[in-house]
Amino acid sequence: MPITNIRQFRFIYTGENDGYTNMAIDEAVMIGLKDGSSTPVLRIYKWNPPTITLGYFQNASDINFKECEKDGIGVVRRLTGGRAVLHFEELTYSILFTEEDFTPFRKKDLFIFIARCLVDSLSLIGINSKIAEKTRGNLKSPDCFASPAQYEIESLKEGKLIGSAQIIKDDVVLQHGAIPLTDAYSKIAKYLNNDSTSFKSVSSLNQASGTQIREEKLTRYLKIGFGKHLPLKDGRLNEYEYRTAKDLVVQKYSQKEWIFRR
Repeated sequence: MPITNIRQFRFIYTGENDGYTNMAIDEAVMIGLKDGSSTPVLRIYKWNPPTITLGYFQNASDINFKECEKDGIGVVRRLTGGRAVLHFEELTYSILFTEEDFTPFRKKDLFIFIARCLVDSLSLIGINSKIAEKTRGNLKSPDCFASPAQYEIESLKEGKLIGSAQIIKDDVVLQHGAIPLTDAYSKIAKYLNNDSTSFKSVSSLNQASGTQIREEKLTRYLKIGFGKHLPLKDGRLNEYEYRTAKDLVVQKYSQKEWIFRR
């Protein structure tokens, strides 16, 4: 999928934030791209405290909120679809851009393009991975990592490595995904109701590589891997995005009406 515009993508590392703030920043950039206040972004971020994100259409009854509260696990609903993810000992990427930046601007093509960027990034760490050809595994589980979805990233041997989700709205695409460094994400089973996840078909970067991968190293190689395909330049969130994100935290993402909308 060729680049159709020379607009640069900002490469932004925002470090640790709570779940409300992370999801609010993604939407703030999405709003900014729609109204012209923002430029395309590849953002890398972490979660503090560890947080479960619910898919946009997922029923909140999948989550055991009492256990989450007991262990200090955050819960937030995201804009994108799919199933629950425990963001713990991982990095998350989000990439946002508009129809003017790529052609053809179709969901399949966008997924494949971003997947290639991720595969190239992992290869720099010495991990051989591939793009899943079809969805398989435990499709009834409320857990995202119970099965690789089509166009997600999986190891050649161990299983799913990166879980991603996408939304296209008003000619703006947001895709974000969890990149587990360890198997800490498997602890989600404790916080799900009626889950039968075995985690036999999933992996982590440390497991796939046979070494302990540092966050700084992964961040650097994500920048290089995506940079092979995109015009990346170090950047930061602008004042409009900061202000919009703060408003979204208060008015939307921290509200029970949003978290329990289904």
